[in-house]
Parts: sequence; C-alpha cells; structure tokens
Amino acid sequence: MKSLAVISMLAAFPMAAQGPFAATYDSARHITLKGAVTRIDWVNPHAFLFLDVREGNGPMTNWAVEFGNPLELERNGWSRTSLHIGDVVTVEGIPAVGGHKVAFAKSVVLTAGNRKIFTPPAKPRAVTNAREPAPRWPDGQIRLGPAPGKKGYWASTTSALVEAGGAPIPMDADGLLAHISDAARVAPFQPWAKALYEYRQRTRLKDDPLARCIPPGGPRQFQIANGFQFVEQRDLGRILVLLGGGDRNWRVIYTDGRKQGEPDEVVRSYYGNSVGRWDGDTLVVDSIGFNEHFWFAKGGLPHTEGLHLVERFTRSDLNTLKYEVTVDDPRTYTRPWKGGWTMEWVPDRELQEYFCEENAESTFIR
Repeated sequence: MKSLAVISMLAAFPMAAQGPFAATYDSARHITLKGAVTRIDWVNPHAFLFLDVREGNGPMTNWAVEFGNPLELERNGWSRTSLHIGDVVTVEGIPAVGGHKVAFAKSVVLTAGNRKIFTPPAKPRAVTNAREPAPRWPDGQIRLGPAPGKKGYWASTTSALVEAGGAPIPMDADGLLAHISDAARVAPFQPWAKALYEYRQRTRLKDDPLARCIPPGGPRQFQIANGFQFVEQRDLGRILVLLGGGDRNWRVIYTDGRKQGEPDEVVRSYYGNSVGRWDGDTLVVDSIGFNEHFWFAKGGLPHTEGLHLVERFTRSDLNTLKYEVTVDDPRTYTRPWKGGWTMEWVPDRELQEYFCEENAESTFIR
C-alpha cells in the first residue's frame, strides 16, 4: 500500500520530534496539496494526516502532512474526529527538505463547504494584569507555583541563550542564526567550540539530540514547548521542576541546606546536581555534574562535563519570572558569561501528560 510506503519512509526521515523545525522543513518554499485523507495519526509529538494527491497528469502519490502537536491541537478545539478518512482537503504548507513527500500544514481547508478547519495554534498567553503581586507562603516567601486553589504554569518567551549586554542577534525560533557571521557574538567561545557551533548552525541543527527525545538539560528545559512548573516540597527540602515536554522529565533542586558536591563525586546526568538557596525573593541554584549527551540551549551551544551553572529565578509579580544564568565551562568558553530572559505565567491550566515518541505506535482513525 502507498500509505505504508510513506510510513516506512517516515521511520527514516529526520523528523524534529521536538527539536529544530529548520532541520526538517524548508521555510523558503510553499506547497499546495489537495486530496482525500487516507489515514490520521494522532500521536505525540506529531499529528499527521495522509493524503492521496495527484500531481499534474502523473500518478497518485501519498503525502504525509504534519499539522501540530496533539496537546496544542486539543487546546485549540481539535479532536481525533475533526477529520475523517475519505474527507477531501486542501493543505497550504511548507515542504520537507530533501524532496520527501512530507509537508507541514499552515492551513487545512475541508472541500465540503470550503470550511477552514485548521490554522497553527496560538501560544497560551499570560494574564494581562501584570501588576498583581506574586503569591507567597504564610511566612512571606515567594511561591514559584500557583496560589492555593489556583492552577498555572510557566511558558518561555525566548528563542535562544546569548551573552547579555550586546545588540540583539537575529535568529529564528530554534536559535538558528540569520547570519552565521554573528556566531562570535553569541558567547565567548573557545576556538573548537565556535567551530562546532558554526557547524551545527550550517547543518541547520540536524543533529539536535532533542529531536531524538533526549532530555533538554541546562537552560534549554525552560525553552521547550508546553511550559514547565515548580512543585515546592518545603517539608522535604526540595523543589521539583516538571516539564511539559521531553517525555515526562523532572529535575530536583535541593533546598535542605546541603552543600554542593565535588565535581568528581557527582554522577553525570542531563539535569546535573542542583542545590538551591533563597536570596530574598530570588531562588539561586548551583548546578554541576552534567553529561555531554544533550545541547544545553537552543541553537546548538556546546558544553563539556565541566559545565557549571548558577541560575537565578526572580518572580517580580504574578505573571513574570526573570531567569538569569551564569555559564562557566572553561573547556568550552574563554570566561564565564551571563544570559537570561523572562517567563510568562499561563493561568488556569495544568501541564498535560506528554510523551516524546517518534510516531512509533500510530493511532489509526477510520
């Protein structure tokens, strides 16, 4: 069957599971596809519909069309039954790199009634009253999560981590530079690290481990889609960081007064060994013990096992969380450097369960 051939091709296709869009799709091109729906896969992190498309006077070919993440689609009113097998649709989209019969949908219009049933989902936004004070515990300490009886989580507002203090550096949502000549402005690289960063940029981030469902360690955990939340377990002396992407990942920040360990004694991991303390209304977190299996920020910034991060989280009001990080990795950078951004509060919502899987077990909708 033609659809099975496309499914087999997808298994070898370099899909961006939750990694860089630019490695998968050619945003400089546009394509229009019209055909009957032959299959629908409603699976994290990609929902796909398959179309039989006749191109000119040629034979019928089966296209795979990505149209979003099921969590975001459901949030915007889609469901498994919004489309049915046999429906004829017109897709406006972006084709995949390499000539594969794969595209990313910018809109889907149902031929019957000429009804638009899909546009890219809007990102959840913070509430507008930015002056509402941050919630606090009974002893006056800032809460990083919601007030009692409320719900909410944090969403990132940035595309990349760059050294603070310089002029803005043009780049896309994946951290892909508009001009490779700007690489030297991103961070104070050692020569080998700059060469590696430029290689990752020139190859359009195609080797990004996040696209293979590797956890997003370092600051990148605060740059992924679907947000994150803090669970403050004060009686246990720790704070859990729960991620809305990355295959149900979590990070532990110890706040029980322990000292940071010695680098050679810490087990290497994706999130490192994190020890936190409060400095007024700011949570200061010291982390060491990272492995080298992940990219610690969007855009392909390199690091080694010598990476040492000091993060500062400051909630200035209900809707704003300021994030500052000092990066110290003398094997990779010529000196310590700082960057950061702000997060926005998404009220009245909980993080949804998210599995990062490469459409390994598809859901058939007939």
